[in-house]
Amino acid sequence: MSRIRLLLAAVGIALSAAAIWLLVRSIDVRAALEALSRASWFWLLASFATTVLVYYLRAVRWGTLLKPHARPTTSSLFRANMVGFLAVNTLPARLGELVRAYLLARKERISTATVLGSVAVERLLDLGFLGIFWALSLLFAPVPAWFRWSGIVTLVVTGGVGVVLWALTSSRGRKSGWAERIRSYLPQRVRERFAGAASSFGQGLQVLGRPRLLAEAVAWSVALWLLSGAVFLMAGESLGIRLPFWSMFLLTFVVCVGISLPSSPGFIGIMEWACVLGLKLTGVEGPEALAFGILYHLTQIAPLLVLGTYFAVRDHVTPARLKALISSPAPGGRKK
Repeated sequence: MSRIRLLLAAVGIALSAAAIWLLVRSIDVRAALEALSRASWFWLLASFATTVLVYYLRAVRWGTLLKPHARPTTSSLFRANMVGFLAVNTLPARLGELVRAYLLARKERISTATVLGSVAVERLLDLGFLGIFWALSLLFAPVPAWFRWSGIVTLVVTGGVGVVLWALTSSRGRKSGWAERIRSYLPQRVRERFAGAASSFGQGLQVLGRPRLLAEAVAWSVALWLLSGAVFLMAGESLGIRLPFWSMFLLTFVVCVGISLPSSPGFIGIMEWACVLGLKLTGVEGPEALAFGILYHLTQIAPLLVLGTYFAVRDHVTPARLKALISSPAPGGRKK
């Protein structure tokens, strides 16, 4: 593991430990566990099923983003998603995002860089919907200054990412584009490698120039983000907490921003802390809020542990293979 990854992993573990310490220090953990033991299994199972459906819709959307260049099956996309997001929750430094791209690229014989380009568009859509959820939260909830500023930062980042991806798309094939300028500063021996990767990455961005496909991807994004937000309401119902409908927007934003911070594998502590922080804005505090955070975390990790592990075993994705995928990805060109 590189020094940067080691540093990120260390910072993540430290932040997770700090979050756990703050929660244990301020909330009666025993009372939270007692509340958790009374959770409704019906709503819990409904939460699990909805989470799996969200990952399936992510696979469908991913397929839409790849249509200009390739047409992998939804089954392949779903398996790569489940194994990749399992890796996101078990590997340090967000390496799972790379894992799912590499797995799909090798299975479907697509350029890894092209798949990573589609993942970049996927993240742009996700950031956009986080911004929308933030704006909707402002309509209903009395929010503090930190919430407003975090939303503004999210919108700025979304706009920045959008501009960069648009620039990458519009500069493809032009000598005066960004790629040529960057290449001029690189050693001669890596220029050809960079050129191949940049070209393949640009192919993964082609959906940005296809309005119909982009609209289809946005429609899938609406469905998956609304269902993802509904899981918060289901987790509340499981514990007998009747949350207002707008809390799904607020909690989605707070939790997603929270887990974007460095954390230990599995977002342990960070996700619970983010849930407690978001619930406080809805008037839910104390053991109930911590029980909610633990239960919601369970709804997110359990489907990945079950299905992700199953597909990893089925597709022979061993730790050794993951290490090879991470350490020596092929940046461009079609896999043969």
